Amino acid sequence: MENRSLHPEVEDFIRSLKNLEAILSMHEGKFWSERMHKVRQIAEKSDGYSVELFLSFFGGMGSLNDLALNAPMPVMDEFDAERRRAYKLAQALK
Repeated sequence: MENRSLHPEVEDFIRSLKNLEAILSMHEGKFWSERMHKVRQIAEKSDGYSVELFLSFFGGMGSLNDLALNAPMPVMDEFDAERRRAYKLAQALK
């Protein structure tokens, strides 16, 4: 993250994106983890496009909302909770 201070809500969004990126890289592979990484990089520049891009991942077939990880149930529960948290944060920043 850059040295300048970011709004606390943006920092929360970035933390949530990092968590999603970590879970996805361990259990899903490159496709979604790379997208979380890209959104996080944009958010770290305090660029509102990050919110728009993240929200575009929801809806339609094959969306992040439909993703089921090939992982144990506790990991899936953690992923679902973090995905909902990031979505809620993005909506608040919108």
